[in-house]
Amino acid sequence: MIKPITTFENHVLRPAIHTIKMALLLTLAALCILPAYARGYLLTDVETEALMLNKQDRYSEAVSTAKESVKIAEDTFGADHPRLARAMSVLGLIYFSQEKYSDAESVYLQALKIDENALVKDHPDLATDLDNLALLYQAQGRYAECIPLYKRVLKIREKAFGLDKPIVVTSRNRLGSLYFSQKMYDEAIPLFKQTLAIQEKTSGPDRDSIVETLNILALAYHAQGKYDKVEPLLKRALAMSEKKHGQFHPEYATSLNNLAGLYKAQGKYSKSLQLYKRALEIRERTLGPDHPDVAKSLSNMGTLYFSKARFGEAERLYKRALSINEKALKPGHPDMATLLNNLVVLYNTQGKRARAQHYHKRLMSTWDSALKPESSDTSPATQGTTQKEKPYSGRVYASKFSRSFHRRDCVELTGKEEEIIDFKSRKHAMRDGAIPCKICKP
Repeated sequence: MIKPITTFENHVLRPAIHTIKMALLLTLAALCILPAYARGYLLTDVETEALMLNKQDRYSEAVSTAKESVKIAEDTFGADHPRLARAMSVLGLIYFSQEKYSDAESVYLQALKIDENALVKDHPDLATDLDNLALLYQAQGRYAECIPLYKRVLKIREKAFGLDKPIVVTSRNRLGSLYFSQKMYDEAIPLFKQTLAIQEKTSGPDRDSIVETLNILALAYHAQGKYDKVEPLLKRALAMSEKKHGQFHPEYATSLNNLAGLYKAQGKYSKSLQLYKRALEIRERTLGPDHPDVAKSLSNMGTLYFSKARFGEAERLYKRALSINEKALKPGHPDMATLLNNLVVLYNTQGKRARAQHYHKRLMSTWDSALKPESSDTSPATQGTTQKEKPYSGRVYASKFSRSFHRRDCVELTGKEEEIIDFKSRKHAMRDGAIPCKICKP
């Protein structure tokens, strides 16, 4: 099945690693403006140094310094004090930003346990612990574990800060984005609508945050096939973006891209192609010809040409997009997988089996890169645990209209043969956002 690369994935479902790195930068910026006495309260000088070292890519020094801050906190406040939990959270952030997920999880869980024992159940610091853990799980594709954490974070923060504070809006959007990624649109849309209503009251009429929410909400309605609700939202987003930035701005191109996707879904191919070309032109001029967003535009135009059986033009665009992403993205990035998948489908459709097989092997390699476990996950704690029952290791299958994946003979696997997606393993299916069937338990 040919897949478009959505703007939602780029601007809303951003990798959690990027979120954490931004959190580190924001923490450093806050330290620069706080008075001296407040700095000492929020972060020790040692913690600040650890964050600075991490920002400078001096990773081993950052970890060592953060561990020193944990020891200082424990020696000063004791092993059950919330101040120790905050020091552990800094260490966890550094591990997370370095993609040392198992180390980060261990530290985060310790911090959460301390705060759960020391604080009231609705304390904002607990929400921070839970939020850190949820972001970590999301980065690993452990989506089913994220949802209850994000829901609890939102409940605590709404009670502590009200409905319209930026930190509450962020929590609401994270939960909504996760629902969207799991195709739980009925759950996602009310959250996005609530965010939009708050932004319209608290922001100016041309604020970027409103434009982003309009795009997100439009994509959710689009996924449900409610096209009549999509176009007004996107046209409003275009007008607001143009008023603030003019037409030659990446944000304007984003709305154009989403509107082009709507017209493609409605069969309005000439209008769709016109907008895709315009979005590509803007992105090339404002971001440069080798930017990943340019690759997204090229890929989306390729899907349009494919749907019109203009295979030569689709191939040219896919390959140019792939060339850009090979330089700009990591091997396991979802956009790489999408492009490779599209090339496999393109060549299979034309009966070019050898070429399809070549890109299918590359696709398998891309998934393997995304799912590769950490080599450092050999701590005594993990080595000494009781061995669990091994999960199903065969291929799994999903209908493109369902969120669940199944064993091949499962009675719940329904749909036409061409609508069935074949995954190499359950991990590959979960990496693509699917969840295991409760009947056949693959």
